[in-house]
Amino acid sequence: MFSGINVVFTIDENYIQHFTVALTSLLDNNKCIDRVFLVSELTDNADLDISLKYFKEKYHKNIELKYLDGNVCDSLKISHHITKATYFRLLLADILPNDINEVLFLDSDILVIGDISEIADLNFCHSNNSVLKNDELYIYAASHNYNKDDMQRLRKIGYTSDDYFNAGVMYINLMRWREEKISERLMHIANKYKDDLLFWDQDVLNIAFQDSWEKLDFSFNAFNLEVKTTTDQYKIIHYTGSSKPWHFVNKHPYKKEYFNCLKLTPFSNYKPNDITLKNAVIRFLIPAKVFKFIKSRK
Repeated sequence: MFSGINVVFTIDENYIQHFTVALTSLLDNNKCIDRVFLVSELTDNADLDISLKYFKEKYHKNIELKYLDGNVCDSLKISHHITKATYFRLLLADILPNDINEVLFLDSDILVIGDISEIADLNFCHSNNSVLKNDELYIYAASHNYNKDDMQRLRKIGYTSDDYFNAGVMYINLMRWREEKISERLMHIANKYKDDLLFWDQDVLNIAFQDSWEKLDFSFNAFNLEVKTTTDQYKIIHYTGSSKPWHFVNKHPYKKEYFNCLKLTPFSNYKPNDITLKNAVIRFLIPAKVFKFIKSRK
């Protein structure tokens, strides 16, 4: 039986605009959203206030703010375009209200372009129909389809499974997380392997939940896309990697969709800060596949 979906985002001040775009796209394409939670360490931010007012006025949706002291993540590894806010999702069981048993976690670098209501009907029992509580799934997530070299790296830090998931879209069994004090376990893993983590909290979650997660269809977390389709093949576009659609030089096939949604938000006047002659040459004269290869070599 269908029921509404509770959603949670985690952000820092750099992602307020992109969170606003992501949630706008979600609410415009779905009437099934119940409560929306936003986890951050922000206490006084004008852009966030503008965003919250926008959602209240346009969608009659009150975003429930959950403050987290970012100092709890100071000891964890961050690098490249990642900040410590990425680790906030490890603590969701402790942050969200006890009456929320399931929640859909969404990264802020996503765009919802379809109906996601069927997520609410997912069952956390294993596919073997087990009804044992300790055999329930922790999450649903899309497979990352790691290659042999990636898996070899993970083997060195305690990973024994043959599959690996992307943590940008997760349907979470919060009840089990709480019962097993998962937050403590995740933070322990994050600290134990912090010098060996390549994909930060995503590695942590995979180590903790190996063989206790179920695959979410790729359409709910379509990442690493190289071409645009003409069908309704995807429901959620995930802009993974350090190059994002809001960067001028970015060549993502769904870049235009991000800016179309951005125009609906209070941040419609945004202009990329990487507009240079060099980047104009890269964007308009260098083919997308060549650009992606160059980025992968850095």
